[in-house]
Amino acid sequence: MPFFSISFLLIISSLALLYAKFPQFFPCDPFLIDSSQILTSPSQIHLAGTDALGRDLFTRLILGAQTSLMIAFLTAIIALFIGVFIAIVAAYIGGWVDSLILRFIDLIYSLPDLLILSIIGLCFSRSSSAIVIGLACINWMEIARITRAELLKLKKEEFILASKLIGLSHQQIIIKHLLPNVSSLILVSLGFTLPRAILSESTLSFIGLGLSPPNTSWGTLAGDAFQYLRTDPHLLFFPAILIFLTSFSFNRISESFSKKT
Repeated sequence: MPFFSISFLLIISSLALLYAKFPQFFPCDPFLIDSSQILTSPSQIHLAGTDALGRDLFTRLILGAQTSLMIAFLTAIIALFIGVFIAIVAAYIGGWVDSLILRFIDLIYSLPDLLILSIIGLCFSRSSSAIVIGLACINWMEIARITRAELLKLKKEEFILASKLIGLSHQQIIIKHLLPNVSSLILVSLGFTLPRAILSESTLSFIGLGLSPPNTSWGTLAGDAFQYLRTDPHLLFFPAILIFLTSFSFNRISESFSKKT
């Protein structure tokens, strides 16, 4: 396993959890507006500087980590359940059901992701829940396709045929034999879904279609900082580097795990 990636994710997650439980341990309030500290450079007091309202950027980055990581994990889990369930139905039943599901997946694939996210955003408002639902709707299809392909191979194995001959129910075959044999593949798919969710949420928030104030994520911080790119580049640098390192770390861990399986 890549040591740097695991260490980085542990540090970021620990800081986010620590702030959620014990915000008093952090010297600066991420919501405190200080007109005397507007757009200051990184210092001992403000480790990442301050934004256009004089708020401490370091604590706002930690606050954004809570939102970005929460959205990523919820998106990955929901997409995983949807994708695996549909894959089981398609592969195990087969026939016209499998064909119908594949055509439905192809139809969803043909639609632009931004269009789906925009429609869901209009229906559910620009909230964390709407972002999670939208991202889950565009991420389950890849999981379903990969899992279905593996399940179709397993269906032809002798131990599955033997399970049917001895009278095991469909539910028992799926739970005891099929799912355990694709569990590693499912975990790898989960790992690759996490960075996609982080990047998608960040992109939406950056272009103004994501979270609405006062919600804070790395994407909203990057979007707010873009106008100060020439005068105060540190405002964009810190959220951008966190988005990159987090996505890179999840990808490295997933690649490492996939090679071992």
